[in-house]
Amino acid sequence: FMGYFSGIFDIIGMRLVEIFEAIPTLFLLLTFVAFFGSNLYMLMVIIGLTSWTGYSRYLRAEFLKLREQDYVQAARALGLPLRSILFKHMLPNGVAPVLVAASFGVASAILAEATLSFLGLGVVDAPSWGQMLNQAVRSSSFNWWMAVFPGGAIFFTVFAYNLIGDALRDAIDPHLSTIE
Repeated sequence: FMGYFSGIFDIIGMRLVEIFEAIPTLFLLLTFVAFFGSNLYMLMVIIGLTSWTGYSRYLRAEFLKLREQDYVQAARALGLPLRSILFKHMLPNGVAPVLVAASFGVASAILAEATLSFLGLGVVDAPSWGQMLNQAVRSSSFNWWMAVFPGGAIFFTVFAYNLIGDALRDAIDPHLSTIE
C-alpha cells in the first residue's frame, strides 16, 4: 500500500525494498541453504523470500497509477472509508498485472532451483533437472542425451511459463498486445 500513501511510509518502505534488492539473489539463496539446509519446503520458502521485491515495486507502481483513476477519486469524494477504497476498488484492479508477473516469477523460481541443484545445494533426495545436468557434466564419458534432455526440459518449462505470462498480459490488457 506504499503506492497509495505517500510521504514517510512510502520512503521507508521503498528504502527497505532497495536494501533487499542490493543483495545478490544467488548469494542470498546460497547463504540460506547453507544455514537452513536444503529440504524441499525450505527451498520454496527461500526462493519466495528472495523474489518478493520485484512484486513489491510492481504493485506500488500499479497503486500509484490507480490512485489517480476517476473511480478511486469518486470513491474518495463519496467519503468511502480507506479500507473500502483499498480492498474493494484498488486491490482487485491492481492485482491482475501482478499475477502476470507472478507467472514469470514461477519460471525464475524453476531456474533458481535448477541452479541450486546443479551446484549441489538443492534437495538431495528429490530428482531434479539441475542434478541431472550436474551428473551429465561430472560423468567420465560425456553422453549428449544426459545433458540435452534435462536442459531441454528446463528450457521448455520456463518458455511455457513465459508464454502463459504473455498470454495473461494480452488477455488482461489487449492494448499491450504486439500482434495485431
